[in-house]
Amino acid sequence: MQKQRGVIIIIVLWFIVVVTVIVAALATETRLAAKAVFHNKKGLQTWNDTLQALNSAKMELLINRMPDPPGEEQDDVPLEERKNKRYRFNGQILTLAYPVPKTVTVRIYDQSGKINLQSLSKMHLRQLLEKRIGDDPEKLQPLLDAWNDWIDRDDFERVNGAEKKYYETLSPPYEPRNFRLETVEELLLIKGFDEAFKGVEIDAVFTVYGNNSRSINPNLATREALMLLPGMTGAAADTILVKRRKKDFKSYNDFNEFMEPEQLAKVRSWINFSSSNFFTIAIQVQEVEDEDSEETDDERSEESEKSDKQITPPPANEKNQRAYMVTVQTKGFNQLPKVLLVSPYGILPSTAHEQIVDEDDDSFSPL
Repeated sequence: MQKQRGVIIIIVLWFIVVVTVIVAALATETRLAAKAVFHNKKGLQTWNDTLQALNSAKMELLINRMPDPPGEEQDDVPLEERKNKRYRFNGQILTLAYPVPKTVTVRIYDQSGKINLQSLSKMHLRQLLEKRIGDDPEKLQPLLDAWNDWIDRDDFERVNGAEKKYYETLSPPYEPRNFRLETVEELLLIKGFDEAFKGVEIDAVFTVYGNNSRSINPNLATREALMLLPGMTGAAADTILVKRRKKDFKSYNDFNEFMEPEQLAKVRSWINFSSSNFFTIAIQVQEVEDEDSEETDDERSEESEKSDKQITPPPANEKNQRAYMVTVQTKGFNQLPKVLLVSPYGILPSTAHEQIVDEDDDSFSPL
């Protein structure tokens, strides 16, 4: 009898163990399923916020082309101090006319702030290469020949160049365009250019959109594009980026106070003051800290109404910030911009200059 009782107790204990394991497994599976639902919901909300910000940015581009509403003209501001509203699209964080979620930041870049690869002359290409690798003819000429072989329409290879025969030996093989570049990334496919521009964020420097000009507007330029210009120094580039917050650059004379004459002589041919109708919209959705998948919707709603301290924006000086980027072309103010390129994981140009304090502007506070 006692032996039977012992067997029954052992069976009961094993049964309890098995049931406990099953319950634990079900609980774990349920928790994982809840987390999956939470992150899917969070992903959908992020995408919804991104689309809302994108549409608001498109509307901002249209509004910017319209005349100022009554009462908002700059008639009371001296002509030399008036700011061109098109120069707002220089990559700064914007406050849009149509609201966007608090967790979203929107930047718009006018393509006039980058160097247009489709408009580069041989002389200006040489100047860019000299800024990168020096003026040694033995290094420069192969790059210039390779460039010319890439964009010309024949298969005749220059002395130091490269045509189809060379590119077919690469892994993977490809053919030269034999026409002007259609994308910025194509630049690095040309023989030797990947080494010449190693370490350069080429999407922040170059463009294939915009006006037919290889020069850039300093009011709209990225820091990377400024730094590639002949005669430009880091100090001069930062001065341009800081001073344009308060006052537009309208003539070459505006550079005299912080650039030497020989510097300005080199930079001058690379500067213009025009804008374009090609823009890149960059959208970043900031992450909210300390979110728990077990919180209820009401709890999350209460948390979202608290101070913005829980929202962590990316540091302004952080390199390689990612953003959802869309390049568009505007055609007047009565139709939506045409989408030309979508980069879901685009890299923002440098924003480190946003931390530099302008000693002449008491109202400025770093991000």
